[in-house]
Amino acid sequence: MNRYLSILALAARHTIWKVLAITAAAAALAGWLMLRLPLVGDVIGVRGDGSPYLHPYTLEEIPAKSLATAACLAGFLAIMAVLCLNGCGFGAKTDYTVCRLRVEEWKAYLVWAAYYTVCLILYWAVMAAVCCWAMGRRVEMLAADPEYGYIAGPQSRLLAFYSSPFLHHLLPLRDIAVWVSDVFLTALCGASAMEFSRQQRKGRIIILPLSAAWLMVCSFTFSLGSWVNYVVPFCAIACLTAVMMRAMKRGDEADEVSVPTKA
Repeated sequence: MNRYLSILALAARHTIWKVLAITAAAAALAGWLMLRLPLVGDVIGVRGDGSPYLHPYTLEEIPAKSLATAACLAGFLAIMAVLCLNGCGFGAKTDYTVCRLRVEEWKAYLVWAAYYTVCLILYWAVMAAVCCWAMGRRVEMLAADPEYGYIAGPQSRLLAFYSSPFLHHLLPLRDIAVWVSDVFLTALCGASAMEFSRQQRKGRIIILPLSAAWLMVCSFTFSLGSWVNYVVPFCAIACLTAVMMRAMKRGDEADEVSVPTKA
């Protein structure tokens, strides 16, 4: 058991504080952006008395209009970069350390991929909590406004998480297809980050993390009820299976070629 804890410590040693710092910064920025957005936007007409009639932002418009989506995207890409570069061959002897711990290479890959996945789940969970809180505050602000209070109601925040693709993928509620999509896409991103560092140590560069991150980002644009939401989970499961099978196969080959012997 201590060997696997050592593998986990090796993965977390240079990343955990960076991941927590990026998560905190992105959450604070996203929450601040959502709260600072004015209640109303552009002029859309003129009243009978000549005063302008302003367009009130609907709750589903808030994430995009406030640029909170950009803050979440930036944080996600930053964490992916941190995870991908962890364990690369920039002065670190990660492969040698793993061999000294006498753990099969493919098992070490599984530990690293699981740790990376947990880091990404933590990030998205924090972002979902912050956005849920910020949307609640926006509902209170709207309800207190004498002119635009009609927009807010008891179910406003719940409806916003169904009508906004971004919010819905952060917190899918009872949408099982999106839950499955989010879970397997997050696991795919974690596994692709592990595979990138492994390939880099062997002198190869792959674009798998970029592809996985692109698929994750695109999934946040699919609205509730879109047929794509039912296709993405199968794509994510297929890609994740291929990545893990390749890693395990390469790990078995490496163990056959150079298994550390006891002194």
